[in-house]
Amino acid sequence: MLFRISLNKFKLLEKIKIVIADTAFIVRRGLKHLIEENGDFEFSGEVANAEALTELFRTTLPHVLIVDHCCDDCFSVGFIETIRKEYPSVQILVISHEKSHEQINKILNIGIKNYVLKDCSEDELKKAIYSCSMNKKFFSNDVIDVILENEIAQKTPKPQDDITERELEIIQLLVNGNRPKEVAEMLHISLFTVNTHKKNIYRKLGVNHSYELAKYAIEAGYIK
Repeated sequence: MLFRISLNKFKLLEKIKIVIADTAFIVRRGLKHLIEENGDFEFSGEVANAEALTELFRTTLPHVLIVDHCCDDCFSVGFIETIRKEYPSVQILVISHEKSHEQINKILNIGIKNYVLKDCSEDELKKAIYSCSMNKKFFSNDVIDVILENEIAQKTPKPQDDITERELEIIQLLVNGNRPKEVAEMLHISLFTVNTHKKNIYRKLGVNHSYELAKYAIEAGYIK
């Protein structure tokens, strides 16, 4: 898998030149120290704002840009996208404290494929830099978890907001093997009313058969 990389597999023809763009001084210093102590990396500069990065790129183009994804008036998503388009030879590694799916997705949607959190391990960060320099995908483990959780949530049917309590009650009885006539007797309502509810339930849930109703009800949490 792209994010499971052994560091001893990398064979470099030259050092990986890296620029750091982060508003936090302590973060820049920490990243600089990690870069300078690794024989494969070369520190090529650091900046604290977008204007300084634009100025730096007029004279220095690194292999990898490590950039914080933060406020709109600094290293915004739009700014990062502009850098990616104007300097296609520069590979971008986003490092951020943002770990909501919404924020991660904003970065992925502009074509960035390397994203780590600021509390990732040293090993993850090194792997991310190596991968980024070779134009390969890398996400830290916490980012992967967020992405996978969202994918699973999207594939899991969710209860419909417009399912009424009575309809839910009928769904549970039907899925438990009761026939409409038996449901009518249990709920002390007419068979016509049960069938009307059943028709509405099928329409709302987009199902056509009893086995589809059972499958949906279990996956959506109607049946425990």
